[in-house]
Amino acid sequence: MNPALATALLVLLVGILFVVPLLPALIELRLKRDAYPLNVIQQYAGEIRHFSYGFRVYMEVLLEPLQKCAVSGTALKGAMPDGDEYLLLGHSSAALSSSIGKKTPNCSSIVAAGVDMVFPDGITFTKEVYAANKLVSGQRNIFQALLGENDIHLGRASTIIRWAHAVGALRAEPDCDLHGRISSDLKIQLESGCAFQRLNAPCIALGNSKAEVPDDLAETGEISLPIGRRLVDEDLEIKAGEVVAINIITRGRLHIRAGARVLGSVKSNQHMTLDANVSVEGSLISASTMHIGPDCRIAGPVIAEHGMAIETGTRCGSIGTPTTVTAPTIEIADGVMVFGTVWARTEGRVVPKR
Repeated sequence: MNPALATALLVLLVGILFVVPLLPALIELRLKRDAYPLNVIQQYAGEIRHFSYGFRVYMEVLLEPLQKCAVSGTALKGAMPDGDEYLLLGHSSAALSSSIGKKTPNCSSIVAAGVDMVFPDGITFTKEVYAANKLVSGQRNIFQALLGENDIHLGRASTIIRWAHAVGALRAEPDCDLHGRISSDLKIQLESGCAFQRLNAPCIALGNSKAEVPDDLAETGEISLPIGRRLVDEDLEIKAGEVVAINIITRGRLHIRAGARVLGSVKSNQHMTLDANVSVEGSLISASTMHIGPDCRIAGPVIAEHGMAIETGTRCGSIGTPTTVTAPTIEIADGVMVFGTVWARTEGRVVPKR
């Protein structure tokens, strides 16, 4: 064979071997068939109320017999199409007490209450609970999941394992453990000692603060827009009472002294500290830990990649502009209010005023 031809064939073969793995990318570069966004099913897109929506649909088959029990003041036992047993309560929790064991007070049926209901202390519900009206749990009750079409009041030291949703207000007495997703269409109030993970409501009151909208947060006023951005390579301190009309990013620590006002957003790569009465009209972001002093006002998202502590009297967001407060661990003092979402990816806890 001609040496030149052999060399040409070798070069061609190597070129083909090099190009073949790149053909899908080259075709896509030309045709752009995958340039459109993925079709995400919205009901699975992180909606905190997703499980309560599904359980409400599941319970539709029991609404008519539950209403009959409520009118007649009776109780009814049966089984769902999938085999799960249910207990319908139309008068009081007496039927519930008689259906559980005395040594191990566990209820293994789906429980649905058609009237205002007060549960006894110390019961463990291994299935979901549905309340068509107001529900008051006893102390040390344990719920897998709980859906209330009105107000829910959790007794002291009660536990939610998976999720709970109230169409009305949801209140938890001291020392409750609220795992998973806890939501309300109206407001949530957690008293001191409660642990939580994910909360969502128009108004979230932590501790004994009144779960009402303060006058200064009822509406969103006009916000002055910041001008530009400032990048700092070292630690930064904003003086007491200073007004800063700029977005700030610092690679070091950030300390905002008492009474200062920031019209933009701030981010620090290290620990961030806010003293008392600080106002931030944008977001607070720390790549480390964050400590927010008492009586601060934060309009935007509050994010820390490690721990976060918030002292009493602080308000995050407003009714008109709900926000998100999130960190792996969050310690919130009695008297804090958040409008929107609080998400402690590991654990959050309400602690007494310092």
